[in-house]
Amino acid sequence: MDDGRAAPLDPGILRAMELDALIRSQHGVCTTAQALAAGLTEDGIRWRVSSGRWSRLGQGLYCAQTGELDWLGRAHAAVLRGGDGCALSLRAAEHLHGVASGAPPVITVAVPARRSVTRLPGTRYRRHVGLEVVRRRGLPVTTAEQTVLDLAEAPGAEWRDAVATAARWVQKRRTTPAALDAALAARARHRHRHILTVALGVVAEGAESVLEVSYVRRVERPHGLPPATIQRPDGSRRRDFEYEEWLVVVEVDGRLGHEGESVAFDRRRDRQAAGTGRVTLRAGWVDVEGDPCGLAVDVHAALRARGYPGSVLACSPRCPARRVSAT
Repeated sequence: MDDGRAAPLDPGILRAMELDALIRSQHGVCTTAQALAAGLTEDGIRWRVSSGRWSRLGQGLYCAQTGELDWLGRAHAAVLRGGDGCALSLRAAEHLHGVASGAPPVITVAVPARRSVTRLPGTRYRRHVGLEVVRRRGLPVTTAEQTVLDLAEAPGAEWRDAVATAARWVQKRRTTPAALDAALAARARHRHRHILTVALGVVAEGAESVLEVSYVRRVERPHGLPPATIQRPDGSRRRDFEYEEWLVVVEVDGRLGHEGESVAFDRRRDRQAAGTGRVTLRAGWVDVEGDPCGLAVDVHAALRARGYPGSVLACSPRCPARRVSAT
């Protein structure tokens, strides 16, 4: 007699459903071990490959769908090939942490230091000591702090790149200067340790770009200028540096973000600042990096004109601030 209850599903069907769910969660990929654990036989796997339902990506690894894998599918395949304890790193981790909008064409996977891996097309494997892993979108990735420090000393990364990377991650609230400083202290070696240690202190004060960090460490501090308020709110925007007591604003304008329509906007801000009694000084890369001493003298002159009692210090025997100090 029919009691109204559905008949239990065959265990084989249940395992097949579990495998399908796993394949979907891995964006179309699976391993031989996963398929066998779900109840498929080796003959069943071979039939799926020969029939075109699956395709072989490498030894023991399959694309278990028709059509090409998307980026997440490729990332899952790269992780499965890397094995337990591996993690997506560098630009792939940056993308999955939500800092970089675009997915990198080459997927980098960090693996434990003694492991050798035969890479898949479009992937790169790097040995890493002391991997720290979190999960993002179902994938293991290096932590925010480890990713920042790895990017900061990637091949070709100069000190400006290292500082820009740290500032960008902090600005996007994926980490903090304190967390990065602690991770840096725990790392035995780092190519840009000194500049990052200095820069993280400035970033903690509010700096959001390499140029802002450079202004503090090359212009303000070596010449004994008073510390400005960094990134002071100004309506919907922020002033890069403001010496509030003396109503002097310094805007350090990098090439990006200060072209076209933004130039007119900046000029309007300068006029509005003048209306409140503020004077605005603007400087670019050439000033901050090429002539930091001359810029320090100019900022000091503006401060002195508005009542600042301090002197400007010479940072070297050839620093033009020596002439100012002597007068």
